[in-house]
Amino acid sequence: MNETTNDTQKITLEYNLYDLPTAQHKAGLAGLLLMLESMKMRRMSRIPEFKFDSTKAIISITRESIQTLFDDLYDAEWSEIELSTKRKSKDKQVIEPKREELRDITDQDGKKHKKTYYIYDEYKPKGDFLKSFFPTDSDLWIKLWRDMLWETLRGKPTTRGVYKERVDKNPSSVAKNTWDNMNKSSEREKKGEYMTESVVSSAFIGAQDLNAENIPFQDTVEHIFLLHFWIIASLVFIPRLIKKDKKLKEYRFEEAGYVLAIPEPSNLENFIEDAKLLLKSLETEKSGFRPRSALISIPEESGLEYIYGLVRSHVIEKEISNSIISVEVYHIEKQGNNIQVLATNHIWPDKQIISDYEILKKHCYNPLFRSMRIKNLLSKEPWFANMDSLFMQYPLEFFVHSQGKTPSHIPFFGYDVNKKYSAIKDELNFMKGGETMEEKQTENRLAHLFHQMVQQYVNRRTEEKSGLKYDVFKNTKDDKGHVIYPQKYLEDREKVCSDAFLAIRGRHDTEFIEYFTGTICSVPQFLPEEDFLIVSEALIKQPAIVKTLSMLALSASSK
Repeated sequence: MNETTNDTQKITLEYNLYDLPTAQHKAGLAGLLLMLESMKMRRMSRIPEFKFDSTKAIISITRESIQTLFDDLYDAEWSEIELSTKRKSKDKQVIEPKREELRDITDQDGKKHKKTYYIYDEYKPKGDFLKSFFPTDSDLWIKLWRDMLWETLRGKPTTRGVYKERVDKNPSSVAKNTWDNMNKSSEREKKGEYMTESVVSSAFIGAQDLNAENIPFQDTVEHIFLLHFWIIASLVFIPRLIKKDKKLKEYRFEEAGYVLAIPEPSNLENFIEDAKLLLKSLETEKSGFRPRSALISIPEESGLEYIYGLVRSHVIEKEISNSIISVEVYHIEKQGNNIQVLATNHIWPDKQIISDYEILKKHCYNPLFRSMRIKNLLSKEPWFANMDSLFMQYPLEFFVHSQGKTPSHIPFFGYDVNKKYSAIKDELNFMKGGETMEEKQTENRLAHLFHQMVQQYVNRRTEEKSGLKYDVFKNTKDDKGHVIYPQKYLEDREKVCSDAFLAIRGRHDTEFIEYFTGTICSVPQFLPEEDFLIVSEALIKQPAIVKTLSMLALSASSK
């Protein structure tokens, strides 16, 4: 804050991007500028004056314009919600619904019956400023934003007063309080003093009254002003876990709170331009009542999605670092009456990582395989690293296709592994004739060799066990061109893969080597001498890696 003009009652705020203390403050400045751009696009009157360049922004506010700003930011509307049970008040008294509706529904078991729904009116954030930038058919993105606010940052009813004022057509009290505090701060600044206020958790993720050292969580009035707006520049995602439904006795996707991807701009002009394109290009394809592209496997994926969205929205390729420094990731969830921060992380722009993520995003659908691939991508480890930890966490049918047991509504793990092996084979064929082989190609060659060996074992043992030769029925196909496998062949293939998978999973080091050489190598393996030496050396020096690659190959070979 650098001046107050008493004649016009105008306060001018000057911000330097690199003087702001956190990513949330920097995103707040960018969000404020996006908010003001939106107000201009909607031709609203009495709005704050503003101008900005790459690192600085000047905002001039009056009592009227700050009122317009906060009235729009916290505007709310009534909408109907339907509940399966009647609401109760704090004293456990039943609240009568607006109306009741009896509907025909089909449950998980396919049985049809009637169910009563209770309709209530509920106020929710309006978010007109987001609609200015979002694509036309963006209702689910708006709903996601509202749900996140109501279930986390504004999860406690006592924090929703700012929206209740607006739905009741009253001016936002935040505007008056902010204006008054800015005037007080300006007066103190003239005396060489600085005014601070407490920061609330609904404005700053992780804020608390006192920190571990018993120090109050406070900030300047000018900085707190920015913290109202970071949500505009951020994106909301839904992490999903695979959990067993005890009632249905099957594994299903379950939402696990929300993830906020908060950008840290490096250049205001570039970022505002890029953010507009990013928001306008949000994918609107649905998955249930969520935008499909908002569903993620692990929190870190939200940061990759944000950066990927910025890169994808560029008409002309340019350095993403000219727009953004990093994306801060916050995994938050309401647990009981408290909003918990479950995890935080930073995702940095990296051309190679984003390029690899784009490929992974298009070809990787199993959430377990995808999550581990993303972790390995960010830690720059081989694509197959740490996969063995998954094999110990989940049941066999997740990795070896088992008829009637493998969850049909979750993309099969082995399909994604198979696609990866196909990509590796194509890449290795392309690299043939090169004088040198990079570390990545060396790892891929190893993966390819063990996949070939395991596949040869599975094919040979299945034919022996079933008495059926693949060559006999390989040309019998359905109308989609897929081979029609005899049922016995499928059952015996499943048995071969399951037995080998479980045997390998329970063995380590010497025991595993003995099993591999005595079992997988018990069928003819036609390897050139050079490949044979690579396999032998890997078994001796890297048995843990060979074990992981063998189990991945069994998964890929099981269907």
